[in-house]
Amino acid sequence: MMAEPLFDSAEFRQVCGHFPTGVTAVTAVTGAGEVAALTVNSFTSVSLRPPKVLFCVTSHSSSFPVLMAADRIAIHILSQNQEDVARRFATSGLSGAQRLDGVSWVPGPDAVPLLPGTPAILAGRRDAVITSGDHVIVLLDVDHVHLKPTGMPALSFYRGRFVAPSDAAPQ
Repeated sequence: MMAEPLFDSAEFRQVCGHFPTGVTAVTAVTGAGEVAALTVNSFTSVSLRPPKVLFCVTSHSSSFPVLMAADRIAIHILSQNQEDVARRFATSGLSGAQRLDGVSWVPGPDAVPLLPGTPAILAGRRDAVITSGDHVIVLLDVDHVHLKPTGMPALSFYRGRFVAPSDAAPQ
């Protein structure tokens, strides 16, 4: 049994916000062609052999059912100049198809939407899903990578806002 924390969720969020994170756009497609598109900043590599990455998403996300039914998932590392994509994919009340409207994309393996303007893409099939609290950890077996170096830093999120890496310096 877990003990009750001695702080509130706002304070917890504020403390965690002091750790700058990269920003990714996740897209997915089911066998029936239903798509998901969402912004995720809980992403990391897991293994080189076999190649695996993970991302975390709240189980309350409108994209969650599509992610769990998806045949393919792609993770796009966003560059500093792609805040508009991050904001678009984070818009609540829109379906995955609506979030993709106006965003340049091409069909990738098994028709998963790929954003060719991003510096890096990792795509594959969902491996394990681990539930922890109000989020799930999604492990992805990577079988497709695309690298398009831009020389521009990755988009970051720090203390509740999108920032350039140099903006995340101590204040």
